[in-house]
Amino acid sequence: MIKILHTGDIHLDSPFSGLDPRSAEIRKNELRAAFTSMMTYAKMNNVDMLLMAGDIFDSEYVSNETLILLRRELANFGKPVFITPGNHDPAIPGSVWKKDYFSDNVHVFNKPELSSFDLDDIGTTVYGFGFSSKNMTDVPVRGRSVSDPGRINILLCHCDMITNTLDNTCCPMTADDINSFGVDYAALGHIHNPPSGSAEEKWCYCGCLEPRGFDEPGPKGACLVEISKKDGKSDVLVKRVRFSKRRYEKGEVVLQEAETQSDVIDAVSTYLTEHKFGEDAIVSIKLKGTVSPALVINTAYVSRSISGVFSIRITDETNPILDFDALDSDIGIKGEVYRQLKSKLKSEDKHERELALRALRYAFNALSGDKAF
Repeated sequence: MIKILHTGDIHLDSPFSGLDPRSAEIRKNELRAAFTSMMTYAKMNNVDMLLMAGDIFDSEYVSNETLILLRRELANFGKPVFITPGNHDPAIPGSVWKKDYFSDNVHVFNKPELSSFDLDDIGTTVYGFGFSSKNMTDVPVRGRSVSDPGRINILLCHCDMITNTLDNTCCPMTADDINSFGVDYAALGHIHNPPSGSAEEKWCYCGCLEPRGFDEPGPKGACLVEISKKDGKSDVLVKRVRFSKRRYEKGEVVLQEAETQSDVIDAVSTYLTEHKFGEDAIVSIKLKGTVSPALVINTAYVSRSISGVFSIRITDETNPILDFDALDSDIGIKGEVYRQLKSKLKSEDKHERELALRALRYAFNALSGDKAF
C-alpha cells in the first residue's frame, strides 16, 4: 500500500481583495500557515509522496517570502514531491517552474506534453503534464495508455472535467479519458468546490486548501489517499482532511416586524449561534422579512455590534410594513410624504420604486426621531 497527500489550488500570495486591508493581511498569513500545517501533517502521517495539482501560486508573480517558504517546506518533507503548474501559475519562460530552484526530491511537470516518473521502490509511476500558458485546449492523455498496467499508476494534472462547454480552455478532460488511460488514481486540480464523486471513479479533485470568497463555502483542505494493488486490481481510499483556518458561509435571517436596530442585532446573533458560526467563520447575511416603516437598518452599525465571528457582511433586503390605504387618507405629515412619493412608488421602473421606498423609509425614520447612527 502507498499513502499520498493530494493538494492543489493553494493560490499562495492571493490578495483576498474582498476583505478590508487588515483582514486581508491576516488571511494571507493564514493561507501560508495552512500550507505549513499541511506539510507537518504529511510528515507526521508518513505519506509516501506529495502531489500538488496546479495553481500553487495565485499568479506567475510570486513574493520572495512565499518562494522561500515553499522551497523550505518541500525540502524538509524529504519524500518525493510532484508538481504540475496550472492556469494561474503556468510554466512560462522565466517562471520558478523552469528554474533549478527546488531540492532533489521535487519533480515539476513543466511541459504540456505527457511525461512520467518511476518510483521503483514502491512500484509506482506518476504521470503528469503542466500548463505552459494560461490556456490549454489539448488533453495530453487522450488516446494514450499507461506503460505498465501492473504498477500503481497515478496521473497528476490541472484540468476541467466539470465545465461542459465548447470554449473550455482549461484542459477539458473527461472521465473516459482517464479510464482509457488506465491509471489507478488521477489527482486533479482546478475545481475549488469538488463534487463528491463515487467509489467507482478513479479521479478526485482535492479542492482548494483555504477558501478565498463566498463562492468557496465551508471548510477546505486536502486529500489523504491510500492505494493498494493486487493481481492487477487496485483499491483506493480517499479521506478529506481540513487544513483551512477559516470558512466562508452565507445565510439568510428573516425578520418579523423588527422595530429597532437591537431587534436586528439579536436576530443575527441568534442565527449565528444556532448555526455554530464561530471565530473561524467569515459570514455574509441577507436580511429578509418585514420591519417597522420607521426603521432604517444601519448595516454597518449592526455588523460592528456582532461578535464571535472573524468577519461579517450584512445586506438589507427587508420590506417595511406599510398600510398604503391608510397613508393615502392620512392628513398628517406621513400621509403628505407618501402622497408626494406615490407615483414613484408605483412606477414601472424597479430602480425608481426602490429609491422611492428608501426615501419613504428615511422620512418616516426621521419623523420618529430615531438616530441615524
